[in-house]
Amino acid sequence: MIEVFARTDERGRVLEIASSIFLTDSAGWEQIGEGEGDRYAHAQGNFLEKPLTGEDGTHSYLLEDGEIREATEEERAEERASFPGQPPSREEKLEEKLAALQSQLDALLGVRE
Repeated sequence: MIEVFARTDERGRVLEIASSIFLTDSAGWEQIGEGEGDRYAHAQGNFLEKPLTGEDGTHSYLLEDGEIREATEEERAEERASFPGQPPSREEKLEEKLAALQSQLDALLGVRE
């Protein structure tokens, strides 16, 4: 029998899948299945239906009580919210500077909103 293992982060998000054929040390990994055939032998690409992460970089699966489950949209949204913010675009920077200049000009001219 070929064993399949998953490695997770502290929140239970599945980071890696590996089979006992290729895994030399299972410390820090949890067994999630066993069987015969390519699904088990080449588990990284065959054991789960979806990739481990989506196009947005969020994790597709969580491991809870020894069982793999798909992450909910709420869990993925929470993970997305934890990502560092994108730097402002050139247009956003220009708009911010224009607004600051307009505010300074209004203050110099005594314009009140």
